[in-house]
Amino acid sequence: MNTNYLYDPIVPYESGYLKTNDGMHEIYYEVSGNPNGIPVLYIHGGPGAGCNENSRRLFNPKVYKIILFDQRGCGKSRPSMSLVNNTTWFLIDDIEMIREHLKIDKWALLGGSWGSTLALCYAINHPQRLLHIILRGVFLATKHDLIWLYQEGANYMNPVDFERYINLVPREKRNDVISYYHQLMNDSDPKIRIQAMNEWARWESINVKLLGGDFNESDTKANSEIALIENHYFYNNCFFEEGYILKNIHKISHITANIIHGAYDLICLPYCAYIVSKNMPRSTLKLLKDSGHSQWSDSILYELVKATDNYALDYFARKDLNG
Repeated sequence: MNTNYLYDPIVPYESGYLKTNDGMHEIYYEVSGNPNGIPVLYIHGGPGAGCNENSRRLFNPKVYKIILFDQRGCGKSRPSMSLVNNTTWFLIDDIEMIREHLKIDKWALLGGSWGSTLALCYAINHPQRLLHIILRGVFLATKHDLIWLYQEGANYMNPVDFERYINLVPREKRNDVISYYHQLMNDSDPKIRIQAMNEWARWESINVKLLGGDFNESDTKANSEIALIENHYFYNNCFFEEGYILKNIHKISHITANIIHGAYDLICLPYCAYIVSKNMPRSTLKLLKDSGHSQWSDSILYELVKATDNYALDYFARKDLNG
C-alpha cells in the first residue's frame, strides 16, 4: 500500500456505541475530520470485515466530516459474531440511526465490495439522503456473483488454492458449496467450525490482490467474523430478491457517482461496475487495467482519493454558485 496517496493519520473527535433500534446490537461509530465539513459515510466490506484507521485517510480532513462504523457482529461492534437480526435491512436501519444521531440531513457514501452493495441498497431506499456515491469493486450479490467466487469461476484462476478450500466439501455436495460451508460453520464441534471459517477466509484473502493475497491465520477473530457473517449473508442471498439492485437502480439514476473497479478483480466481477454505470447516467467509470480487488492497491487507492478530492471541489463550487 502506497500511503503517499493517503491523507495523514487522524484520530476521531467523537466515538461511541449506539444501541440498535431492535435492542440486539451496539454499533461502534466514530467521527473525524472537520465537524462542519461535507458529511461522508464510509461503508466497509465483507460483510464482516470492519473498518480500520486507514479508512479515514481516504478523505481530506479539512473538508470532510468523516463517519465510520462497524456493521453488526464485527469490528468493535458488540456482540462479536452475532447473527441475530443481522441482515441487509437491519444494516440499512443502523445507517439511518447513525445519520439521525449525528443530525445529518444528506451525506455522501463511499463503499467497496460488500460496502458497495450496502451503499446501493441504502441509496435505493433513502435516495433523498444522498449527496454523492463512490463505489469501489461493485458487488451486486446475485447468484451468479456468489457462484463465481465460491463454487465455479474464480477456481479456474487459482486452482491450487481452490483445491484446498473445496477439499472440506464432499463431491456429492459440491453443487452448493455455500450451503455446505454454512453447515460446517454451524457444526456442534468447534474444531470443525474453526477449520471451515479459516478455509473460507483464506480462499477469499488469496483472491484479493492481483499478485496473490496474504492470509494471516493467527488473526482468528477477524477471520472468524468475516467468514461466519459472509457465509450467513450469502447463504441467505443477502436477504433480498434476486437482482434487487438492478431492478431498483432507477430510483437513484439522478445521483452522481464515481465507480472504480480493478479490471482483474477475481472477487467482484468488473461487469457489475459496468452495468451499474450504464444505469446511473451521472456516473463515471474507471476500470483499472493494473488492479484486482484490493482497495489498498496503488491505482485503486489513487483513484479513490482523487474521487473524494474532486467531489469536494464540485461540492464547494456548486455551493459558491448557489450563494
